[in-house]
Amino acid sequence: MSDFLKKIKDALLPPRCIYCKEYVERVGVCDNCWKEIKWISEPKCKICGQPMEDESCRYCIKGENFFDRAVSAMVYEGLARHLILKFKDGEATLYAPIFAQWLNRIVQDFLGEVDFLVPVPISLKRRFKRKYNQTELLCIELQKLSGLNYVPEILKKSKETAMQKSLNKERRRINLRKSFSVNEKISVKDKVVLLVDDVITTGATANACAELLKKAGASKVYVATVARVILKNTI
Repeated sequence: MSDFLKKIKDALLPPRCIYCKEYVERVGVCDNCWKEIKWISEPKCKICGQPMEDESCRYCIKGENFFDRAVSAMVYEGLARHLILKFKDGEATLYAPIFAQWLNRIVQDFLGEVDFLVPVPISLKRRFKRKYNQTELLCIELQKLSGLNYVPEILKKSKETAMQKSLNKERRRINLRKSFSVNEKISVKDKVVLLVDDVITTGATANACAELLKKAGASKVYVATVARVILKNTI
C-alpha cells in the first residue's frame, strides 16, 4: 500500500489499540496498555532469557539446553496473555505484524548470523482446527522486516505429542523429540537457525526442535518468542 493510500485509510479508519480499542497513531497498543505489559529486559539468563539477577539459571548451568540462546519480548500474563490467546485460538491474525515488530526488536543482537528463519510446526489436526499456524504468520511478517531466509519446510510435526504426565523427565524429552522431524531434503549443516514460537514455557518444545536441528548439523539454534512464562524454580 502506498503512503498516499495509507493516509487516506488512516483518515477514514484511524487505527485503534488492539486491546482496548483506544485511538492510536499507528497500529499496536496504546500507551496505557503498553505500560500494563511486562516487557522483558536485563537482567535475565543469558541462555534461556528467564528474567533473573544471575547470568544463568540453575537449569541452564547444567548445560541441558540444545538451543544456544532464547529471547522473548514480554511476560506471559495479564494483557499479554490475553493477546497471545486471542492470536493463537481466536483468529486474530491481524496481531502477527505487531508481534513481528516486537520480535524484530529483540533479535537484533544475533540477526546478522542467521541463515534460516523457521517456525515451530504444529500438527495437521491443530492446523485444521485453527485454520492457520500462528508461528508461520509470525515468521512471514518477521521476514518482511528482517529480510531473513524464511524456510518453513525444515521442521515438521510428524505426530501429536503423547500424554506425558506419567513419564520421567528423560522420557518426556524423548517423547517430545519424536513428535518432530527434520526435512532431510533441506541441509542445515553449518547453518544458524532462528526458531520462532509464540510462547515459551519450560523450553521443552524449543529444546526438542533444537536438538533435532543440531543433530542434523546446524551450528547454532536461536529461539525467539513473543512471550514467556516465568518459572519460579529456575532461580
